[in-house]
Amino acid sequence: MEGNGFGRVVQVGIIVRDISQAVQAWARLLGVEEPPVIETEGWESSHMTFKGKPSKGRAKLAFFKLENIAIELIQPIGSQSTWQDFLAEHGDGIHHVAFTIDNLEETLERLEKMGIGVEQRGDYKGGCYVYADSKGKLGAIIELLHSHG
Repeated sequence: MEGNGFGRVVQVGIIVRDISQAVQAWARLLGVEEPPVIETEGWESSHMTFKGKPSKGRAKLAFFKLENIAIELIQPIGSQSTWQDFLAEHGDGIHHVAFTIDNLEETLERLEKMGIGVEQRGDYKGGCYVYADSKGKLGAIIELLHSHG
């Protein structure tokens, strides 16, 4: 699997209706302190697009950093987003599996050749993320995490 950019799963993202309740439950299960809940930045910083159009969808996030992977809890807030759609369609549940990748454009081209497009993308401090519309082809949404440094 060398050289294809998908060598490391770094995160499993779980959509939740109530992040406070979910953080308490996961912390109790894992026997760890509750991590802080943060909110994604507004559109002026994130430049988020959903299904190709600018969107002001946001989310509350909490991260449990385990030995080998992070569990990301996501409560959608604001307008349309992949997170909001998932919650409306499925309720609480696993939303994505995330990979860190080195070459974003090359990876997106590769996915496009497989018939997998971009569902949502946005910037965060130090990098960007892309959710691939891969449910139909892969059975799950994949997230690409790309550092700008």
